[in-house]
Amino acid sequence: MAVALTYNYRWRIRMNQAVSTILLVLLWALAAGCESQGTKARVHLRVFEVPTQVLQRHTADQDSHKLSDSAYSVSVVSPNVLQAMLRPENSGTHLLTDTTHVINNWPWVTNAWAYSPTFISDGTSGMGAGSIGVREQRGHLEAQFDYIVNHRGPQGEKLIESKIFYRHNYREGQVLLFHSPAGEGPWEHVIAFEITRQPPEVLAFR
Repeated sequence: MAVALTYNYRWRIRMNQAVSTILLVLLWALAAGCESQGTKARVHLRVFEVPTQVLQRHTADQDSHKLSDSAYSVSVVSPNVLQAMLRPENSGTHLLTDTTHVINNWPWVTNAWAYSPTFISDGTSGMGAGSIGVREQRGHLEAQFDYIVNHRGPQGEKLIESKIFYRHNYREGQVLLFHSPAGEGPWEHVIAFEITRQPPEVLAFR
């Protein structure tokens, strides 16, 4: 009888250990899945040059900080402020790129843009190459941007060659502005990202 009780006790311990191990593995798999799970989002990218005084006037009340190991600083503005900076009456503002695409991946989806004197009236050229990722974390969006940016003047002179890395919570209804002085002139090179969460696709069963 004592032998049977001892056997049952050991069997229960082993079963508890096995269940605990399985639960840990499931939790790890769930955490790994959450890390790689992206959120479907619409990303509106605009790249432009704007007079420094115009940028400063529209971002004067905003928190702005310099990115580590980068020529760029980042500010958060409203869509209305972005549109105000892009208005034609702001002499010298040049829209270089305006694209929109939908992503659904984390931590990154490859992304690139380019512009050349063929399409830009002031003769500037440039490109950005890297990745973007968006996911939902505890009810909030988190965005990651990782780019190499190159911006050149009308004669091909290098105005900006820099890295951008940014990973932070993103407030919907706002716009992220990455901005840097473009050479020694009174101009700012601005990269604007506006992210909108998209509804998931619904599968219809018939």
